[in-house]
Amino acid sequence: MTDEMNRSAFDKLVAGMDASERSDMLEKINQSSVSVIQLVETENQYPEKNISLHLRFKEESAFYKFLLWVRSLIEKKDSEKIYNEDVLASMARRINRDHPGILNHRNGLVDSVFYEHLRSLKTAADFFKPYFNIIDDNPGDFYVFLSSFVTPELADMITQEADPFSLSFDTEPSVDVKNGLLKNLDNILKNIDGAAKSNLYGAVSSLNWLRQFTRLPYIHFTSQFTNLTGNNFTCPYRNAVNDYASFAAVFSNVMPVQNEVLEAMLMFTQRKDVTKNAQDKDIERTIKEFIAKANQCLGSLQMFISNVPIIKVGKIINADYDWLPGNIEGVEGWFPNFRTHWRKIIDVRWADWLRERKKKNLETYLGNDFGLFEFPVLKYRPWQALWLRVPFSCELTGGFLSWFCENCYDEMMPCLNDVMMEGVFIRNENRVEYSEGLNLFSQSMTQMQELLDRLAPEGEYGAQFEEFATSRIRSFQVQNQIDSMMTTTESEIRECVKKFEKGAGMMDKCLKGILSEERDKVHEGLQNFASIKGHRNRMWRDSLRSSWENLKKANFYLSELEPIDAATEQ
Repeated sequence: MTDEMNRSAFDKLVAGMDASERSDMLEKINQSSVSVIQLVETENQYPEKNISLHLRFKEESAFYKFLLWVRSLIEKKDSEKIYNEDVLASMARRINRDHPGILNHRNGLVDSVFYEHLRSLKTAADFFKPYFNIIDDNPGDFYVFLSSFVTPELADMITQEADPFSLSFDTEPSVDVKNGLLKNLDNILKNIDGAAKSNLYGAVSSLNWLRQFTRLPYIHFTSQFTNLTGNNFTCPYRNAVNDYASFAAVFSNVMPVQNEVLEAMLMFTQRKDVTKNAQDKDIERTIKEFIAKANQCLGSLQMFISNVPIIKVGKIINADYDWLPGNIEGVEGWFPNFRTHWRKIIDVRWADWLRERKKKNLETYLGNDFGLFEFPVLKYRPWQALWLRVPFSCELTGGFLSWFCENCYDEMMPCLNDVMMEGVFIRNENRVEYSEGLNLFSQSMTQMQELLDRLAPEGEYGAQFEEFATSRIRSFQVQNQIDSMMTTTESEIRECVKKFEKGAGMMDKCLKGILSEERDKVHEGLQNFASIKGHRNRMWRDSLRSSWENLKKANFYLSELEPIDAATEQ
């Protein structure tokens, strides 16, 4: 595996797409005609956060305190309680002046403009929620994905110091070697540069704030509003208290939603489509629609933040000047998820490295056995001309079996057939077994040749792939046809491999009884082994032995390549 291919494979594990695919999509996002709105708290809420009613009461004039004392005697209330009501009433008047329609304090109601804001917020939350449904299925995966946007240098460092593919294939795999890589990973993650760690934490916090926004109880809160007159929906303070507390916790701790977070959210959910076709017009349209809708939704959030003084309204609804909102759920759990997923990536890469190492080791013997210096590929792979990337999960087994079919089969069959046609088996059951094995072997080769014929440019599949590649028509019908042809191709190759292995295994046992002195108690030789082909018997026996050796070697390679292909399919 070349360094470029290795890096691409690593990128796909980290980000679900390689660097070029990610770059293409980021370019499309950045070329969008609308820039993303950043949320900003526009009203200074902090005085209400930092001064208590008791301290504020102390700062009032003596005359006002005297009036409060007189009122407390008349109303039989604590003067500080009356003061609390006065301050909140004054606060409500200022809100009605600056933001009319939010509160109807005289009647103790949250008013209709607030209700309309709630509906707009719910629409925005509904837009972002499906993205979080996907993200929350595997948060560690997303945090690693997000880090590739915010701190791309981190993945580069891990590639250099903790990726198994940084090891030579001469390295003997062991638990200690793997643990050494995981230790390197932990050291890198523990010692992330201060600025990089701050950027990453900021992005995760931004994501968490948006997630908490989508989880607010919109339906329950809006159900508390009733329209007694026309379309004027209102809600009594007492009914709003619990739900408002959740909203206040989120909107009193506003965090700007970073561009990188939105880009990562979109690309994380679209990455499977991107890897199929990074140039597709549908994806470009999806990006533009996402950015436009995200701007609209963030605009609704900014409108709410700008027009609803969250803490002041909360104090009024709760009839308590000292009321303060709670905090949203933190993001303390993000780093363990982040680390765990990185370790999973290293585990996957370790398994990939073991398979690639095994393949490389096999290739060292391949030259001696068949004169090949790398594993062959299918003679025809017409899907490679398509505008999209088509996964093929039988690359090694299909390639080797098709090469064997075209380069060894015809040479082997005459002497293998001679055993069946001219040989007199000492045991008849051996003849039956050899016949069945030869038929399976022959069927596998015939089926493979037929598949190659269909994949050829003039063949059924080859012509169809060429038509799709030339027309570049993209539709569900075309995609289904492509998927169907690929599924059939892979199924036929697996069936060929299965027949080959079974047939070769049966023939191997019989030929061992014929050609080897180390026989089992079941398989015997041929009565006329020394006389078949007359004076050319010696040449024929050498040819049969050579065919037997090739059969065994081919069966061995297929059995070794199958698990590598199977792992690639995953």
